[in-house]
Amino acid sequence: MRITHRAIAERSSQNMQTNLAAMAKLQDQISSGKAIGKPSDSPSGTSTAMRSRAELTTNERHTANISAATTTLNAADSALDAMGDLVRRARDLVTQGANAGANNAVNNAALATEIAGIRESMLAVANRTVGGVPVFGGTTAGGAAYSAAGGYEGQPLGQQQVRVSASETVQTSLNGPDVFGAAPDDVFALLGTIAAELAAGSTTIGSRLTDLDTAAQRMTTTRAEIGVRTQRLEQVASINAGQALSIRAQLSEAEDVDQAKTYLELTVRDTAYKAALQTTASTIQLSLVDYLR
Repeated sequence: MRITHRAIAERSSQNMQTNLAAMAKLQDQISSGKAIGKPSDSPSGTSTAMRSRAELTTNERHTANISAATTTLNAADSALDAMGDLVRRARDLVTQGANAGANNAVNNAALATEIAGIRESMLAVANRTVGGVPVFGGTTAGGAAYSAAGGYEGQPLGQQQVRVSASETVQTSLNGPDVFGAAPDDVFALLGTIAAELAAGSTTIGSRLTDLDTAAQRMTTTRAEIGVRTQRLEQVASINAGQALSIRAQLSEAEDVDQAKTYLELTVRDTAYKAALQTTASTIQLSLVDYLR
């Protein structure tokens, strides 16, 4: 088989073009920091990267849900803490009203007015919202859990469950009647009754202390349940954070370039390319035909 100068030149050109293309790819990888520029670069790596990104998106969604659920439960706990203080103040006032020897009609009227004010304050706190949704409104989409008259306007049916992991949900909804009692025996009606009895000078007002204690205990129980849910959210958040780190490590291994290895390969190919240029220049000499042109 006869090998011509033209064949040698074409083969040398093809080899150098191939080397140049490989160098260009390595330079792209170094500048982008990614080993995969297109799926064909690494089908298995692309598959791993796509799966890792999907898992990371799900993990981030769960993390956002945990944050929203924690905000709602913290708002509920803060509201119940404030309402607990109001109930204790109401209890102190009822104790004063029960001391018939130290009170008269004027004092009883003042106590009744303050109790009525406590009722209004508790209704305002019971209508606390997060993102426009009432914390104690159950599953309602309305803007208030209770009306100004003290009637429950929320939706007690069903529960709002927030997914916080692939296998777990946490309840964030709180139904007003479960927390403050069901009408007509809820804490707001109770305070209204106490205010009316104080204004009328009732001598049996002391019996309402037990009712206030029951209302306070109901809210304390709810706070304990909120604490359990919040603690679980903290635990799941920690687990999710660890999973996110693991997923990002998998993603990095699949698509990030090894800078040191890539620089070394680029240097080797650059050296080979320069050597090929020199070798080709010395191998392909001018022939007699070239001089006869």
